[in-house]
Order: sequence, then structure tokens, then C-alpha cells
Amino acid sequence: MKGLKNLRSSGPADLIRLVWYWERACAVCGAEEGPLCRNCLEEYFCPELGRCHGCGKLVPAGAGLCRDCRAGRGPVGLDGCRAWGHYAGLWKNFIWEVKFKAEPWRLEEIAGSFSAWACRQLPPADGVVPVPLHSERLAARGFNQAEVIASLLHWELGLPIPAGALIRTQPTASQVGLSRQERLRNLAQAFAVPEAAAVRGRDLWLVDDVTTTGATLQACALALKQAGARFVYGLCLAGGKELVQEED
Repeated sequence: MKGLKNLRSSGPADLIRLVWYWERACAVCGAEEGPLCRNCLEEYFCPELGRCHGCGKLVPAGAGLCRDCRAGRGPVGLDGCRAWGHYAGLWKNFIWEVKFKAEPWRLEEIAGSFSAWACRQLPPADGVVPVPLHSERLAARGFNQAEVIASLLHWELGLPIPAGALIRTQPTASQVGLSRQERLRNLAQAFAVPEAAAVRGRDLWLVDDVTTTGATLQACALALKQAGARFVYGLCLAGGKELVQEED
């Protein structure tokens, strides 16, 4: 395949092959079976599995809730949650590169597939709200990946993004390596809704790239509910996976 720098010298046949490659390449592994090839769908998006209704992680079909949520250790404030894929392997690399290599444009490659899946998983919404970054982290990174995801859902599904719905009021330490309780303490009072009218009485999809313990989604959902949101459903690109269902 010719690179962009060679476009000016490419003939019509080369351009046709280049466009075909872009349209067909798997966004995750690069195979010419896109936007997501069969192998990646089976490996990372696991259509045979269900999603925990409480925290969103991938669970055995029919499980309903994961072990943590059944034991009361799941997020509160959410009326449901779904994670699209398993946060592992090439899918984890894809999300990491979007966020830390400043490649948000790559999310456009999976926008249609993700939007269609979300519509099958969650009730209709009045709007989509991205998990916000604090201004300091936003300035350092240059973009908020959750805002990019929300924008793609807006363009694909026509869902509005309510202005003034949610802000991050405090910078917080990295959540990596923290327990769920430590994450909850880290996020206490970190989010606020500056314009309650933007969410009052509305059903909302709350979106982020990854959910692990659900602590961030919980903190955001509680702020939205306190401001008057009717229902809040979490929606993420990736989460954990529980392979073995615990016997009751």
C-alpha cells in the first residue's frame, strides 16, 4: 500500500486500491476484513458472552450480574452498564494508542460498529455525556477520548451532548493500581453538574473508554442523579471479563 506522501504520484488504480484498503482494514489488527475482522470480533468482542448489567464487564451468557455486583461490590447510581470489548491484547493497544499517542481519529474507524452495538444493548437516551477530564490533564493530553466517543455517537445516532452536563472539579491521582475503595476515595467530590437543567428528567448514556472497577462511572452517575437525571447508563469501549460464573 502506498503512503499518503505518495498520493500525488499515484495513478487511478493505486488510489482505488488505497481507498479499498482503508475501507476494509480491521481497525484493531490491520487485516483486510474491516472495520473489525472475524478474528478480532471473536477474540475481543466476544459475541457469545453477555455483559454484567451492573458494571458492564463481559460475563457468561445469561449471567446477568458478575460476582462482584451480586456481592454488592459494583457501582451504584448506574441504571445499567455495558462494555463493548475485553480490555486485552490488540484492543487494549488500540485504546492505549488513541489516548497516549494522540490518535483520536482512529476511533472513527469503529464508530459505526460501536454505535450499532450500543443501540442493541441499552435503552434509548435523550443525550450522551462524556466522562470529563480535569482542565490540567486535558491541557496536557490535548483532547478527551470520552468526548471523542460521545461526538461519534452524536454523529452516528443523532444523540445530543448536553452543554454543562458534567465537569471535573478536582484533579485526581492516577487510578492505576488502586483498589476500588481507594478509587472511590480518590474520586469523592471530583465531579459536578454546572447546569442542572441540562440533565434534569433525562435518560443519559455516560461514556468513557475503559471501565475496571466502575468507580469513575459511579462518581459521575451520582453527580448526574443528584442534579435530576432520571436514568444513567454507562457505556464503554472496553472492560474486564469474567469467564467462570460462581455457583450460588
